[in-house]
Amino acid sequence: MSVPAVPVALALGPGRVIAHAWRRRPLPPAGAAEAIVVLGTAQYDGRPSKQLTGRLEHALRLWRGGVAGHIYTLGGNLPGDRFTEAGVAKSWLVERGVPAAAVTAVTEGNDTRESYRALLAAHDPGRAVIVTDPNHALRAELLARRAGMDATASPTRTSPTRFPSRAWWLSLMHEVGGLVVVDVSRLAGRGVGDRVEELLRRLQGWLRPSRRNRHRQLRAQKNSQQNR
Repeated sequence: MSVPAVPVALALGPGRVIAHAWRRRPLPPAGAAEAIVVLGTAQYDGRPSKQLTGRLEHALRLWRGGVAGHIYTLGGNLPGDRFTEAGVAKSWLVERGVPAAAVTAVTEGNDTRESYRALLAAHDPGRAVIVTDPNHALRAELLARRAGMDATASPTRTSPTRFPSRAWWLSLMHEVGGLVVVDVSRLAGRGVGDRVEELLRRLQGWLRPSRRNRHRQLRAQKNSQQNR
């Protein structure tokens, strides 16, 4: 895929994301995985956002159903945050009866790809069920497999981001852009994918100024890794 082909990928992206998000799928059966992996999202000074709560409710349901015995919660924090997404998620689960020993908080990583990298650097989750929002499920699954994980997504059924709300459309736009980056990186190389990702982030920052701080953190993180 060349950069001029990106508009084609953008045009096809919404259909791919929606088809995967709205696909009817049963809950995984007991013993279907070795681990449940909960992708992080916003927390507010130690309280999970409604979006993170939706993911945690689903992970708790899977754990109680015996899908897997161990849960990994992922997600770091931004400068100024006192808590990490992973830490807040673990606390929420433990407060609802999951043994602390059955939950591992992986507190590094501020996007899906970096969260997976941090997980795999320290742990071997084995066969995993990924818990995230419906619109994020396709990209989360693709990135997990590219990282070397044996993983399938089980999207939360209680996400507050629902069609046809403004938040749902913003989520769809974000995931279509992320899917383009995954495709470009796979077919044209990571360097081209990174350039497309930066372009899309600048566009998103213009449309959604609240995302700019996270983008700055991600750039700083990438520069730090490149300079090691």
